[in-house]
Amino acid sequence: MKNKPAILYVFLANAISGISQGMMMIAITWYINNTVDQPDLYNVLFLGSSIISIIWGPYAGSLIDRYDRRKIMITINALGGVYMMLCAGTALVFNDVPIFLVCGIFIITVVFYNVHFPNLYAFLQEIVPPNSYGKITSAVEIQNQLAFVLSGGLAALLLEGVPMYVLETLSLQQYAHILAQPIALEKLIFIDGCTYLVGVLLLWKMNYVGLTERDKRAIPVIKRLQGGLTFLKERPLIFMFGYFSHIFFASIMVCSFLILPSYIRHIVQGDAAIFGLSEGLFALGAIFAGFLVDRIFRKNRLFGIILFLLLGATIYATLFFSKSAMVLLVMYLFLGMMNASTRILRTTTLFQLVPNKIIGRTNSFFGVLNTATRILFILIISQTAFFSDNPDWSMGFLMVMLLISAAFLGLNYKKIQDFKKKTTFD
Repeated sequence: MKNKPAILYVFLANAISGISQGMMMIAITWYINNTVDQPDLYNVLFLGSSIISIIWGPYAGSLIDRYDRRKIMITINALGGVYMMLCAGTALVFNDVPIFLVCGIFIITVVFYNVHFPNLYAFLQEIVPPNSYGKITSAVEIQNQLAFVLSGGLAALLLEGVPMYVLETLSLQQYAHILAQPIALEKLIFIDGCTYLVGVLLLWKMNYVGLTERDKRAIPVIKRLQGGLTFLKERPLIFMFGYFSHIFFASIMVCSFLILPSYIRHIVQGDAAIFGLSEGLFALGAIFAGFLVDRIFRKNRLFGIILFLLLGATIYATLFFSKSAMVLLVMYLFLGMMNASTRILRTTTLFQLVPNKIIGRTNSFFGVLNTATRILFILIISQTAFFSDNPDWSMGFLMVMLLISAAFLGLNYKKIQDFKKKTTFD
């Protein structure tokens, strides 16, 4: 495969930073919701970062289609590394991490995600031949989730310390004064900053050859945005497919970062270890899906997406009825499988339908719509006492949203399939 060294550099940089960033997001989520016991602040923070993403997303998509995508990745990592180091330095001076800096880390990480992932996929589409799209999107999902498995496990250990029974089993109880103690948040921030800077070094050494047409003209941002909107307006089936196939991801974000901490604490009576373990099992399920899903559904990816939306709704229904921590862990394993399967099939299909010169704007538009949908979900759940006081009913709400999405895609199944046959080159 052409550009294989470049792909390896990208995967390595993404893995290193992904482990640390995933661990950081889990740590901050648990820290605000439980350590400082300010769930209302977290709800506002999550909502605020989502609103910022809506404003920033379309502009980010224009940058992705205009500028060298390798340089964009370097810039993101450099800015992230500098900010994390400043936060760690501040914590060292004042012997504490001010809550506003913690909130800033969360917001910056979310904003960077809105650039990083559309840029990553656009770059891979640019340097990978079309017949390898399914393989590369599966590999990205596996790599991302492997990183998250490690981040989930590390978060569980670092936030609570290694349990004594584990140390006794491994005959390491003499090191309990070190291993059983939770790590300070400022140390996690410092580690996160270091991984950003390692990413800069890896990407700096990378060389590649573009395989697709790029529009590098100095076109004003507004005109680029209009071009992206016109593309989707003239192809409503792509718009419908891109939006409703993305609802699963919106539900996952709301579930993991808004509902799950409260669900674990109040419904299954769990702790940080359950939180970290559930996220780790979610990632394991996604890894399993990454190895199989595109091979099984390569000939009919739309059918696979509809099937996984329905299975995801079934999982949310199970969580609605259950009060067991064990059931939660098992369901989160399967939820990871369903979500990753949908993402892989969706991304591969969009690679086939959208030219690389406009993929950044297209993905960013879908990202903005997905963020707006998340905001709507957040407002409904957090501002409605019935849902905010009953996280199990919030799971039921997400179930209904997936059923609606599956219904829209199912009702337009033939139209989308016919359009795909006329447009795709795979």
